Amino acid sequence: MPAIALLGFLAILYSFFYLLYHFIKKIKNKERTLSKKIFYPSLIGGIIFFIVGISFLDTGVQAKLDDEIEQNTKLTAENNTLKLENSKLEKQISDLTSEIKETASNITEYENNLKTLEEEKKAFSSEKDSLNEKVSDLTAKNTSLQNKVDSLNTQLASKDTSTPTAKENSDQSTASISSGEREDFANCTDLRGTYPNGVPAGHPAYVPSMDRDKDNYACER
Repeated sequence: MPAIALLGFLAILYSFFYLLYHFIKKIKNKERTLSKKIFYPSLIGGIIFFIVGISFLDTGVQAKLDDEIEQNTKLTAENNTLKLENSKLEKQISDLTSEIKETASNITEYENNLKTLEEEKKAFSSEKDSLNEKVSDLTAKNTSLQNKVDSLNTQLASKDTSTPTAKENSDQSTASISSGEREDFANCTDLRGTYPNGVPAGHPAYVPSMDRDKDNYACER
């Protein structure tokens, strides 16, 4: 139908151009008359065709307008839905931002606690090293003392082995007495070379002059 409206518009335009042409010619020839067979049919027909075409064109435009309105309504509904979703997303973003801030605060607190624990660990490690040094020193001292004790025990064992017991001296004295032979020694030092613990009265080696404390035991230690 737009073609009919265009055809009517061209007919109207043709009639106006024809009218203009007629006036120009009439200036030169005043007796010239307007051709009613050309002007009026083209003008009236053009107007009719234009109105009919426009009416159909208006119907199409109205249909398009209705479509546009319907689409606009749909878009408005979608826009409202998107606004609602956007509001929800903004709320979620706000909640996530709060959670992020809280998490960051917790991380800072954990980092501070971790630093404190590391400092305590260093202090404990230092104290442990100090205690280990003390233990090492005490162990060394203990080892040294143990070595001294072992040395003293060795010396005591050596003395016990080299020194005759009282029983041995008694046996020697008894043997000498039973033999009845007199033993002469120049002094106590000489006597102790044979009898380290001295000799009792009645022993062949007993001499009163060597019994200085008069306890009937000569050259006792």
